[in-house]
Amino acid sequence: MIDLRQTLETNLGLILTPKIDLSLKILAMNIVEIEQQIKEIAESNPLVKIDDNTIIKKQPMVEDKTKELDEAFREKFSAEESVSDIIEATIQTLESLQNSLLKQLKYEMDLDEVEDEIARQIVFNLDEKGFLSVEPERIAEELSVPINRVETIRKKIMSLEPIGCGALSSKEFIILQATLEDRELGEVVERVLRSIEETNRYDIKKIKKLSNLDDRTFDEVWSKIKSYMLSPLENYQIHEGNTYIQPDVYVKKIEGKLVAILEDRYLNTVSIDEEVVKRYLKDQSAKEYVKEKYRQVKELLLAISNRNKTLLKTVNIILEKQRRFFEDGTLMPLTRKEIAEMLNFNVSTITRAVANKYMEYEGKIIPLSKMFTSGLSENISKEYVKSLIQEIINNENKQNPLSDDQIRERLAKRNIELTRRTVTKYRKEMNIPSSRERRWQGLNQR
Repeated sequence: MIDLRQTLETNLGLILTPKIDLSLKILAMNIVEIEQQIKEIAESNPLVKIDDNTIIKKQPMVEDKTKELDEAFREKFSAEESVSDIIEATIQTLESLQNSLLKQLKYEMDLDEVEDEIARQIVFNLDEKGFLSVEPERIAEELSVPINRVETIRKKIMSLEPIGCGALSSKEFIILQATLEDRELGEVVERVLRSIEETNRYDIKKIKKLSNLDDRTFDEVWSKIKSYMLSPLENYQIHEGNTYIQPDVYVKKIEGKLVAILEDRYLNTVSIDEEVVKRYLKDQSAKEYVKEKYRQVKELLLAISNRNKTLLKTVNIILEKQRRFFEDGTLMPLTRKEIAEMLNFNVSTITRAVANKYMEYEGKIIPLSKMFTSGLSENISKEYVKSLIQEIINNENKQNPLSDDQIRERLAKRNIELTRRTVTKYRKEMNIPSSRERRWQGLNQR
């Protein structure tokens, strides 16, 4: 005989309204994905009108597009030149997620052989959502290393792009997103999530009571929690084979100023077919149907509009903060949190806004994620330090090149403290030979 019984089970989950859910999904989409989304909706919604007869210029004029720039930045730009031809970039091979994480990690840390193996054990044991599928204790046991050594590497991997890879649960990932926004917020979010786990059923009043927060604070924190992603790879797409990149943003230098122009030519052909709406409204039995379809289209267009505004604001700040990159390739320190604070957004909003998107500048395709870098200090990035190392080597005595330790001393005089090992690492990353090899090259040039 089958024994039937009722049980209570508590799961960590967030309820999003369809409107908010659509907005978050659209924000994370690149232009190609949005076009595909519109086509899919158009197949089931007769109110969506795509004007196939619209003549689309391949070279949109800046004077037309500048009108769409955010008000706060509009006065900074002039509009006299047209944007360069749109190009289609082909990437023959893209790094796998694992290799990308390992490359980023080695750029951030000086790994010894044991730490490198720990990192590999972590990144090659990520599941399809980006969570670590094995216990950190198991990795520590198999490699005969202390658990805190594994945790140090795991936490560092969680700070890479995409953020959160290696997290053990949605709870840990949500807390990470909150902490990146504000450390104190992270502590409060952790308290709320712990209260959810302690509640036998989805009871907001009980969760609020257990969290020991006043109504206003709880509502604010609860709203933030609902805006965070639930898994590290929620917005990440792995590309294989030949992948054609369509830039979401075109950057043009006009009279010495950088102008960001969104790619939205296709989006401008999408609208609500008012003739179809009128025809449906004549049928009393179809009123509810047409109202629902009308709401669907309006929410889609609004989500796309909000996505474009957020993306444009984000890119404008990137252009302002990373101006040196477009001049000499030097990246300055810039984080998603910094932009989020400037725009009064959640960090997760900025993360979604730049996810899987590219900009074109002077024929080059650049991932927006490349514009973010951690700094050795508030105003010094690793790219800047590399440029200084290159400058020091360019000006050295070719017959008596500087050792890595001497380069370290030169950097110290500029208030940049690095270890010799780090100088060596940066030099190798720039494919610069050792002082001995450079000496031989100098002697051969005599």
